Amino acid sequence: MASSDELLTMESFLFICKEIGLSIQEMELMDIGQCLDYIQEWIDEKTSDNDGGKRSAKKRKATQADFDAF
Repeated sequence: MASSDELLTMESFLFICKEIGLSIQEMELMDIGQCLDYIQEWIDEKTSDNDGGKRSAKKRKATQADFDAF
């Protein structure tokens, strides 16, 4: 939703929760912020699965040569 100007309505929120597999009982145990955090974690996990782990492969520890080049 960050790349869109579309508002998050109650209907779209419930639809997203249903799509990612959150039950009503699980949502009753969480507040809105926790639900949104769960949704973001789910999206991040799906994104990293779809890129074949390339996202985490881009990170590496800097070497002395990197610091020297900087």
